[in-house]
Amino acid sequence: MTQLCNTCSTPIDASGRCVTCDAVAEGLRPIGQSGFASIREMMSLLEGQGLSPEMETVPPRREEEKAHPLWNLYVPEAEVARAREFLRKDWAELLGDPDAAAAAARGEVDIDLEKGGEVDCPACGHRFTLSASAPECPECGLSLGVPANAAPDETTTS
Repeated sequence: MTQLCNTCSTPIDASGRCVTCDAVAEGLRPIGQSGFASIREMMSLLEGQGLSPEMETVPPRREEEKAHPLWNLYVPEAEVARAREFLRKDWAELLGDPDAAAAAARGEVDIDLEKGGEVDCPACGHRFTLSASAPECPECGLSLGVPANAAPDETTTS
């Protein structure tokens, strides 16, 4: 069983430290935790706004996080309000985009890999016949794969 920090519930690292609490002690505040790609994208957006975000890997809580770790995104305490406001606006604009709203709706649909059949690709919307032996969208290459291969922060379908 993974030991969790009593203060913030972050898994304790191999040296017995909490990476999140250590960052807070250095004046940083966590504003997000997700997979690498999501955190890196948010970090780039914040840097584009003149902010000073930092990211670091979180010790694994589950077995699959050893291969696909979660990452913390931090900003200095003085930048928290600006960072949160910018990200809120960015997400609100995205949700106001009809194409983005349609993509989000596609991502909510349960897809049964074992059952297969015709599906709409959650990423690009292309309709194709899914099977366990051919789980990739022929249009954009998204692999719907098997849930065991999904990163811990991805929504898996089964």
